[in-house]
Amino acid sequence: MKYLPIALVAIIAGLAVYLVQESRLKSLQDDLASADNPAGDEPKKPRKRTLPDPVTKQNPVTSSRRPPSPGPAKENDEKDENPLKSMAEVMQSEAGRAMIKQGIEAGLPMIYGDFIDALSLDDEESKYFKELLTKRMLDQQQLGMKWMQADEEGRVALSLEMEKLRGESSVKIDEFLQNEEDAASFKKYEQQLPERQQMKGVRNALSNEPLTPEVEERLVDTLYKARLNSGEGNGSDEENWQNLGQTGDFSVIEERWKATDVEIAKNIPDVLTPTQSEAFLNHWKTARIMQAAQYKMGMQMMGMDKE
Repeated sequence: MKYLPIALVAIIAGLAVYLVQESRLKSLQDDLASADNPAGDEPKKPRKRTLPDPVTKQNPVTSSRRPPSPGPAKENDEKDENPLKSMAEVMQSEAGRAMIKQGIEAGLPMIYGDFIDALSLDDEESKYFKELLTKRMLDQQQLGMKWMQADEEGRVALSLEMEKLRGESSVKIDEFLQNEEDAASFKKYEQQLPERQQMKGVRNALSNEPLTPEVEERLVDTLYKARLNSGEGNGSDEENWQNLGQTGDFSVIEERWKATDVEIAKNIPDVLTPTQSEAFLNHWKTARIMQAAQYKMGMQMMGMDKE
């Protein structure tokens, strides 16, 4: 199964929403049959501006990110014929999909905030781009949940469908960005999402000696390379959840983390000052503990834990 950025990260976002809104989830489960207002997942075309954009006329390649007209909304209301868990049934319903969509929207600043800010979009463009990203994550989350429950043959089919939806989403994002440099930056950003999602906490931990933008990029690259070079595959959250769905063995992930952290500790002094290095490594240990707790909570909720 190929690398599927975001697909199962969105599941974890959904699980977090599930915990926070447990009482709401129960009421939604009772009202599934009467859900009359399905969530509108396909981004709607924003209104055209009433005034011409002088920057667009001067530099149409890098500045005319006018959202393209989306195609007709596709039907995506296929129900799981044999859900294994009530949570999965709710999450794959229209009401559950709407709830998960809200959770993804709330989590977008943490996941894509730095990249969106770097584009310097206006309000209309920012809203449309966020809608594209939300749908990208939501579609993958829905299929990812089914993948966790499917047999081997079903997983092959779902993997192909994931790749198809992801390709369609990437085309729309590339059309919106309208230049190769931004498209390449977006692809790299997604590959480094596990590291970039840690940066807010890292910045807080190193507030006494803040990172410059250049050093932060070097730090992200260092963490990313350490993850890639510490075992088979890419060590991403998506890959971890796929393996957990098959084996339920979290110790494999912990062993890879240990190897990754050895690489990080070895290379961090080449990137950060001694004071920054100490603060970072202390923060990283705490972040690992929290990360493990999130995994174990998700495993329990999806019935993966062996205990």
